[in-house]
Amino acid sequence: MSVEGLKPKNSKHEPIGDVLVVGGGISGIQASLDLAESGFRVYLVDKSPAIGGKMSQLDKTFPSNDCSMCIESPKFIECSRHPNVEILSNTEIVRVEGEAGNFQVTLNRKPRYVNEDKCTGCTTCVEYCPAQVPDPYNQNLSLTKAVHIHFSQAVPLITYIDPETCLYHKDEKCNICVGVCQHGAINLHQKPERRQIEVGAVVLSPGFEVFDPAVRGDFGYGKFKNVVTSLEFERIISATGPYEGEIRRPSDGKHPHRIAWIQCVGSRQVIPGGNTYCSSVCCAYTQKQVILAKDHDAQLDTTVFHNDIRAFGKEFERYYQRARNLPNTRFIRSYVTVGREIPESRNVTIRYATDGDGVKEEEFDLVVLSVGLNPPKDAKDLANKFGVELNAHGFCKTNPLNPIETTRKGVFVSGAFQGPVDIPESVVSASGADALCGQLLAKQRGKLSREREYPPERDVSQEDPKVGVFVCHCGANIGRVVNVPAVVEYASGLKNVVHAQESLFACSTDNAQQISDVIRDKGLNRVVIAACTPRTHEPLFRDTVREGGINQYFFDLANIREHCSWVHSREKDEATAKAKDIVRMSVARTSLLEPLKEIQLPINKAVLVVGGGLAGMTSALNMAEQGFEVYLLEKDSDLGGMARRIHATLEGVDVQAYLAELVRKVYRHPSVHVSTDAAIKEVAGYVGNFTTKVKTQGRTKEIRHGAAIIAIGAEE
Repeated sequence: MSVEGLKPKNSKHEPIGDVLVVGGGISGIQASLDLAESGFRVYLVDKSPAIGGKMSQLDKTFPSNDCSMCIESPKFIECSRHPNVEILSNTEIVRVEGEAGNFQVTLNRKPRYVNEDKCTGCTTCVEYCPAQVPDPYNQNLSLTKAVHIHFSQAVPLITYIDPETCLYHKDEKCNICVGVCQHGAINLHQKPERRQIEVGAVVLSPGFEVFDPAVRGDFGYGKFKNVVTSLEFERIISATGPYEGEIRRPSDGKHPHRIAWIQCVGSRQVIPGGNTYCSSVCCAYTQKQVILAKDHDAQLDTTVFHNDIRAFGKEFERYYQRARNLPNTRFIRSYVTVGREIPESRNVTIRYATDGDGVKEEEFDLVVLSVGLNPPKDAKDLANKFGVELNAHGFCKTNPLNPIETTRKGVFVSGAFQGPVDIPESVVSASGADALCGQLLAKQRGKLSREREYPPERDVSQEDPKVGVFVCHCGANIGRVVNVPAVVEYASGLKNVVHAQESLFACSTDNAQQISDVIRDKGLNRVVIAACTPRTHEPLFRDTVREGGINQYFFDLANIREHCSWVHSREKDEATAKAKDIVRMSVARTSLLEPLKEIQLPINKAVLVVGGGLAGMTSALNMAEQGFEVYLLEKDSDLGGMARRIHATLEGVDVQAYLAELVRKVYRHPSVHVSTDAAIKEVAGYVGNFTTKVKTQGRTKEIRHGAAIIAIGAEE
């Protein structure tokens, strides 16, 4: 689609500066935050009771093995706090009308049977509810109640009642939750609400469904209790899962000693019911699960049965070698069949082929099926409502030259609805969707956005230091190694500390709110949070401190994950002692902190793009269409980069024709200034105000810009 093609058609009305994001997984969340920060109002719609998607059910992410919730939970809170994001959970799309720039969307908000304005998330109703039901968040491996919170870090952190399992909605036998709720939040007669919104653009990020091996009874799934899917295994090893982070078998709760993974379940299959495509993520997440299982128990015997290993991503080959080289770990290339379940032990046998010894049969305590990714169950319905096409596999059909564009103008796609992708690619596509929405709605940027409001900042200049210490378990990341209660007890005896407590996840919605409340209630004027990386969490915790009514710089983050539990995972006593030292140093430092005031500086709104290949030119045109001056640098005498050597894509697109048209648009755009034969000699300045000296065609010039995009490509 051309750049001009993204502009809304002339109509009686100006384009609308609101954007609808459909799907509250990591991609939808990132798209919402990027759009909100870009100056657009966002409606984030998800059919589930809380945002988070599949990523919220994962224990860790590959290839860094970072805690999944530690990455996503701060984004939950950022979404809930952002004045330009309205979260509409438990909501479905009814109808879509209009055109790019002016869509009218009808929504149906399903009843939670709980008044969101009154519910505090205290879970008293959950405690008294007599109806125990399988917990879908834990993949039905544990029980919950008919009224419950979706998961412990949920946003919104509000209970909801499942009408299919609620005894009142079945035959009006029970309404005990109404009586025990002290806030009068339960409304068993709540009705669906229809709402119409107007938006200028739409981002589709409904995610994916995992392949269901029960449909065909693959490998004994659904028949043998100790055959589980990979998503079920994620919940098994998670600290918030059914076994609180201990690896146990569903059949008897015993710890398994021999675990097998079977790869490509539902993917790369030409048999009925299977998918012919590769699901992209299964090899890497299987290796992750092997590594994590061995972290839980180094004596485990682990075996991976595979067709072949596809380690195509950044650091993926190294990750594969890390898993492969673990002791008592085998990677066996063979198709397999599950033989039988042994009645006495409930173990499962697997038959596989070898190079020299024929067919072998081995017994395993637990078998994990590495299931692939399917399109969302409601993909066809969603496509019909938004007027977009699906591809042969049921995922969203996209422009082969821009995989974020759908077949309808003004409707963009991000995340796994494009096709199977991992978390980083889902996040990248979300930011790409933000860029295309910004291009389409450039004139409306900032017109509907709102500023964040904070409580008044308390003057503590005349007060003695009153430090609060909050020590995070980080699920099992810290708590499995560091003795958190001992660190809390130690911290409570330090000078100037007036409050110390532990948290399962300090970055969760309820814990963040609790920290703000404790600051106000106990009059704290300094805060230490002993948790994980400042890279993702420091902005969140500073914001939490500011919500508590004190200066955000009266805060210090004691990193007892990267600096302690991760590097001393086999030395628990030493790790606990070091954690105490780190907390003690943070408390001492915090007691000396002074309030800081942020100042506003002018920003140069020009952009420097380094590299004149397809990525660089596409970025330059997008930024120019959003209203920014762009300086495009290319070291060669012609634009085009590696694309000058490519004539056609796998889909048959004429690359040279596309490249020629792109170059023409770059040179014709009045806001794009091209410098070829360019070499960067010097860079100075800081974010918002950079100065770059460039030598081009025999002369040196100085470019002032606020941001830079590095798109220098790669060598073949």
